[in-house]
Amino acid sequence: MAREAPPAAFSLQAEDAQQRMRLVERLIYWLCALGVAIAAVAILLSLALIGYSVVMRYFVNDPVPWVDELVGYLLVVSVMLGAGEALRRGEHIAVDIVTERLGPRAKRIAQLFGVAAVALTAAILVWEGWATVAFSRMAGVISNGYLATPMWLPQLAVPVGSAILLLTAIAVFVAVLRGDPDALKKTDHGTPGGMAQPPR
Repeated sequence: MAREAPPAAFSLQAEDAQQRMRLVERLIYWLCALGVAIAAVAILLSLALIGYSVVMRYFVNDPVPWVDELVGYLLVVSVMLGAGEALRRGEHIAVDIVTERLGPRAKRIAQLFGVAAVALTAAILVWEGWATVAFSRMAGVISNGYLATPMWLPQLAVPVGSAILLLTAIAVFVAVLRGDPDALKKTDHGTPGGMAQPPR
């Protein structure tokens, strides 16, 4: 007996859902790209500041005491804003000695569990990070270092970066759930893996 074609309404709904998902993936792609660009600038700036500090300390004999504090803030920025892109490319540290020996179904379940754990952690960091930022701003908390930095500024990197990580984790979870074999594929020899390709 011939199989009946799906109703037109169902086809339209499925196509509409796919379009919305592609739009979400495109948004996540550009958020991750922005985050990793800022993280790269933070790393380069940190390198320049450390080099400047070394020259001033050992060649000019005039140490720059505020460099360590600023580099610490830039480190937080680079880690938090780069985390989402690392997950999207499948470059987070993973111990796959067990999962590589699992069958396809068990491996998929393990991947879903791992991504769900990342999403839960990111959600907690968004919630707690934003609460910390709000408190520091309300109380006027400043650093004890030479810069006397309003602490809510560097702390803001935590909820912002975690929000990008959370959105990426949800997108990766959906991709694994619908059977995308490359959703958590690691980068190999410089070739992007995971969800690295920009969505069309």
